[in-house]
Amino acid sequence: MRISTVLPLVVLASATLLGRNESAVRCPIIFDGRVLTNLTLAALDTTTSPYSPRYVKGENLTWSSIILFPPTTTPRSRFDTRSIHKPFEVTINDSSIFRAGSSGLQVGFRRAGLLLADDANPVGSDAADKGVVTFHWSVRQDEHKPLNLSHEYMNVWHEKAEYSGNQFTFVGGVVLKQDGGGGGNGADTPEERNSWKVQDANNTVVFRTPILSTGWQNFAIGLDYANSTMQVLYSTNGAPLKAVTAAVPNDNSGGGQLQLGIAKKPTETESVVYDGYQESIVGSEGQIYGGVFVEDSSGGCVSV
Repeated sequence: MRISTVLPLVVLASATLLGRNESAVRCPIIFDGRVLTNLTLAALDTTTSPYSPRYVKGENLTWSSIILFPPTTTPRSRFDTRSIHKPFEVTINDSSIFRAGSSGLQVGFRRAGLLLADDANPVGSDAADKGVVTFHWSVRQDEHKPLNLSHEYMNVWHEKAEYSGNQFTFVGGVVLKQDGGGGGNGADTPEERNSWKVQDANNTVVFRTPILSTGWQNFAIGLDYANSTMQVLYSTNGAPLKAVTAAVPNDNSGGGQLQLGIAKKPTETESVVYDGYQESIVGSEGQIYGGVFVEDSSGGCVSV
């Protein structure tokens, strides 16, 4: 994705706001994860949802018991349109333990990860795994369901089809040393706890920014499969996205799936998946999302 660190090479996204906070999507959409205002919680357990009703959640839980619809009186995220889309919140609690088939319960994680319905199967053989693609999402914090940022949280990631790693990962909190951070090795600082990090395929942090307690934070990651690069764009609230990294080298091979929600990793862990410490969650923890979509950025088209 050949975008400078100042402005995208070609900007086809309109700067005309639909609402005070909103902007139109101007590039062809591959997958649309934005939630329509008339979508019910019950629909999340059916094929009428933009997300798979099956993956990836605690054993015996339903998405209608995991997802919340926050009040929509606050401004929508940048790429959600008033009267058409609404934000949604992914929550976890002590029951958010996923069973990975014959491998058993992943007791190290507390996990609820949404997969876009059209991206769920077959794995690694869709239009988001070739050409030039931009992945968009916005996040907002719930003061009543805060994350415990002494842990590492994976919130958005594009997992390789063979599950050997991710082409990119969007994380918050103290990143474990197994995942390229220093967690458990003296890196638990206020800056580390309270920042979003974008990691490349090698778990190297290529961009970080503070986690804001109020307002929307907008992210986009462009993958250029032919040139093996990735690039990060970022803004807050209604501001247009701007490139915050160059197009850096990245291993985008292997195809895969976009997953978003919460994967809370343990502390004091060796395997991450099957051991470690997870304190009891009082009530639930939540992460609010909006403006989720994947677009075709061939020819330099990026919605900003």
